[in-house]
Amino acid sequence: MERRVQERQVVSLSVEILDPPHLGKVQLHTRDLSKTGAFILLRREQCLPVGRVVSVRMSGVLWGEKFSTMSARVVRVTDEGMALQFLDFDF
Repeated sequence: MERRVQERQVVSLSVEILDPPHLGKVQLHTRDLSKTGAFILLRREQCLPVGRVVSVRMSGVLWGEKFSTMSARVVRVTDEGMALQFLDFDF
């Protein structure tokens, strides 16, 4: 059963996980994006646990901004990556 409220757009944006720093400086990409979250492509063994709050920086999200930084919570982990719910970001 689909629980999403916001429509997702298939889009590949550059993403950097800023905190926690254990991933190092890794360039990741989104698979899709909505007003309330994003799915980040990442190997399962690199994914963070569900419930973990992270700080992420994405390129080209806001008009006139080269990068946008926001907090997000990991809400799902799959073999393809992790789903993030934005906590302090609104388009």
